[in-house]
Amino acid sequence: MMKLKVGVQLFSVMTELANDYLGTLENVAKAGYKYVEYVDVPGNDPEVIGNKLKELGLTAVASHVHFDPFTSTHEEMVKTVEDNVKMHSEAIILPMGIMTTMDEIKTVAAACNEMAALAKEHGMAFYYHNHCQEFYTVEGKTAYEWLVELTDPELVFFEVDTFWATRGGQNAVELIKKLGSRARLIHQKDMGTSANPVNLINGVTDLTRENYREKIFGRTNPTDICCVGTGTMDIPSIVKTVTEQDYAPYIIVELDCCARATEEEYSTPLSPLATIKASREYLESVIG
Repeated sequence: MMKLKVGVQLFSVMTELANDYLGTLENVAKAGYKYVEYVDVPGNDPEVIGNKLKELGLTAVASHVHFDPFTSTHEEMVKTVEDNVKMHSEAIILPMGIMTTMDEIKTVAAACNEMAALAKEHGMAFYYHNHCQEFYTVEGKTAYEWLVELTDPELVFFEVDTFWATRGGQNAVELIKKLGSRARLIHQKDMGTSANPVNLINGVTDLTRENYREKIFGRTNPTDICCVGTGTMDIPSIVKTVTEQDYAPYIIVELDCCARATEEEYSTPLSPLATIKASREYLESVIG
């Protein structure tokens, strides 16, 4: 069994990244991280970022990319993949998809298969990262279940965001077990007591690509997400399951709330950089 490695999705320090990308990479390394996941920040040179990554001795586990399954052209997909080769990323990730009808699910699945094939040609893996809207039921199954079924099991893998899966009414541990060898990356944050209701999908009807923000994300609070180890999630069980499954080498800290604004605005005791450091230390203590 591999020992889980702790990485960080750079969206957790988005404000800092937007102000000083290369300086923030340095600070992330100083916070004790060796593994990072990129997030798209327009206006930065992929080659410069890739060189900085190497200089700092960091590994880019993957990259969350601006890729719209409904509008991105094949040429745009190729450019995305080529940019990430320059950034030394090991994988491409679609951060989310909005699928509320069977046609939309098929469109997203086809785009995932296409991007995954391109990524493989360039020596990279491909993952789909969930939020909670994928657990909306369409024709008898969740959109997520359909996506798993309609994508190539040899090419399309899943980055399970345990927080958002929980907010989609799922048991994160059971979902990871069910996905088996296709759950190759894990995103971890923790849940604050302000997350009420926890299940954001329950009772939602007539979800569309136009109203999903209002119907689902409109009921969230910045304090719903907190430093890993300080909230209500059963993180030891998640770590135990992922370790026993032995398919995912990394568990990635992603603190969406830190990305939104400064700690002063949300009464968080720690800055985003301090929060990702504390989250890493907690996860490493659980991993042992």
